[in-house]
Amino acid sequence: GINPIVMSAGELESGNAGEPAKLIRQRYREAADIISKGKMCVLFINDLDAGAGRMGGTTQYTVNNQMVNATLMNIADNPTNVQLPGMYN
Repeated sequence: GINPIVMSAGELESGNAGEPAKLIRQRYREAADIISKGKMCVLFINDLDAGAGRMGGTTQYTVNNQMVNATLMNIADNPTNVQLPGMYN
């Protein structure tokens, strides 16, 4: 079967700038580790639109929302180069 890594949009709420984006990168790396062992995996973010906002929506656009969206776009553009803070490999 497929190994799911499930996140909730509520986990993307934080008073600290950058924490939600860091969490996404950590979960993505967890999924990558599972895949490197030859198993299938999916990273699922439940209700992402509630936590990260929608195009043209009225959700407050905070620094964390911007960083979450930028992190997801970066992962989409460079899926094999996802680094965590303090990692330089």
